[in-house]
Amino acid sequence: MGPYWRKIMISLLAAVVLASVFMLGQIFYYSKSIRSTTGGAPVLTSGKLSANLSAALQQKKIILKSQEKDIPVGSGEFKGWFESYNRNYTGKEELRINTKRVSAYLEKISKEIDIPPVNAKLVIDNGKVNEFRPPKQGRTLNAPASIVKISVALASGSNDSGNSDKTLGIELAVDEKWPEVTLDKINELGISTLLARGESDFSGSPKFRVHNIATGSEKFTGILLKPGEEFSFNKFLGSVDASSGYLPELVIKNGTLIPEYGGGLCQVSTTLFRAAALAGLPILERHPHSIPVRYYNPQGFDATIYPGVSDLRFKNDTPAYVLIQSKIANSKIYFEIYGTDDGRKTTLEGPRQYDIKSNGALKAELKRIVIYPDGAEKKDVFQSSYKAPGSFQVVRNPLE
Repeated sequence: MGPYWRKIMISLLAAVVLASVFMLGQIFYYSKSIRSTTGGAPVLTSGKLSANLSAALQQKKIILKSQEKDIPVGSGEFKGWFESYNRNYTGKEELRINTKRVSAYLEKISKEIDIPPVNAKLVIDNGKVNEFRPPKQGRTLNAPASIVKISVALASGSNDSGNSDKTLGIELAVDEKWPEVTLDKINELGISTLLARGESDFSGSPKFRVHNIATGSEKFTGILLKPGEEFSFNKFLGSVDASSGYLPELVIKNGTLIPEYGGGLCQVSTTLFRAAALAGLPILERHPHSIPVRYYNPQGFDATIYPGVSDLRFKNDTPAYVLIQSKIANSKIYFEIYGTDDGRKTTLEGPRQYDIKSNGALKAELKRIVIYPDGAEKKDVFQSSYKAPGSFQVVRNPLE
């Protein structure tokens, strides 16, 4: 080969190298740009990348992969992720990806991918902690990282699906979420002593009310509160409707007794309030009922709840985890709180009923004294004022 042709070959090779470096540089820059613009700004592309996006638009569908779950995205959906624009320095119309639209789509499908972790659930049997439900690992969609992977795949034309039928497969970024309480940590929780037991009697309740009490109490068996954690009854209760297994029963609402899903759940909150009060845990929120209810005798030792309106809240101020467990035996419901005995002593005075009217209205006062190991003393007074039961109109349950 003569000097002339050798010179030509060297020039061609240099051109190929420079083009390859430019292309890789563009993809690197593009990926970096995506990472910095996942807040919603469109991602710009240049010549070759715009051509790849044009090819991507010809796909019949995209498959977003997430471990065992594949989510197909039809062309009618993913074509909305692209938009055209005119480059400033060339005036040429090209394509780019709008990450805001991709982000909105990922937010929509995240419900199909996200799985919350589940803590180990425990029960106490004859004073011994046993496994009731093993922990489960959760996962959550990493949206920013997934936007990067989707955008780079579309811009580079990479295909992880192994299909040749115009289907582009893209692996999403998913983060693992481990539960806070696993079986390995059980011995570290410090659950060794029954701190308190609360109970109440719901005998004579209608069948729908009994059903709701049983359904609601199951949600509070095996709850673990770490030191310093606040408990919210409504948080753990979740939705109260037919889909969550409840039936319509009378509740006190706006001066009437009206059937609503979950009627009778205050039997559960009342019993748990009694256990928390006896355990000497700080009560952060408690509300009495509007009228005296025989299921909650003695009057003045009850706690009403209504999602979005009133809650029962208390705090684990002990040095270790506490375990909340409920159970039903015959017509009684019990709540037991287990943990570490830090030496505090709790005394209740009352509830004392007073200002009792002939129409059934009355007031009540419950005093609690908690004495801590260092000698510090804390006094709480729970006041209750009940209106006359006859002043509340009863609305018949149409389903009975």
